Amino acid sequence: MKKNILAAVCLFLAVVYIFFAKGIAPFGTETTGKSPLVSEKVTPQQIDVLTEQHRVADYLRQHHQLPDYYITKKQARRLGWNAREGNLCQVLPGRAIGGDRFSNREKKLPTESGRHWFEADVNYRCGHRGSDRLLYSNDGLIYLTVDHYNSFTRLE
Repeated sequence: MKKNILAAVCLFLAVVYIFFAKGIAPFGTETTGKSPLVSEKVTPQQIDVLTEQHRVADYLRQHHQLPDYYITKKQARRLGWNAREGNLCQVLPGRAIGGDRFSNREKKLPTESGRHWFEADVNYRCGHRGSDRLLYSNDGLIYLTVDHYNSFTRLE
């Protein structure tokens, strides 16, 4: 009886681990079939192509979410990324930071009741994160900043 309970608990924990770990493994180690814009195997040198601002903006318009190779800061930290070291390409090859909430505290982006803003690194070249970001809203607006949130250009 105790062996059956132990086996059931182990099986449950394995299923939970697989369920929650899905989507945060290094890009290219699994095939999701969701993104026609990327190949199955991605090298760190290709991340600059994958994060080109127009490529990411087009994907957002079409799919209403970031491509699978984006990972939030929290997920990346859990997997060993250290922003001060600029080690994302070494720790998580083929990944870029994106999907975190952007607060728009300074109200430089349009505000609307129920609108939430999110950010994603674009034009990323490995190493430390640059100043280029896409800001996108839950209602379809997309803006670009190339000067770390000082000014914004709407992408139509």
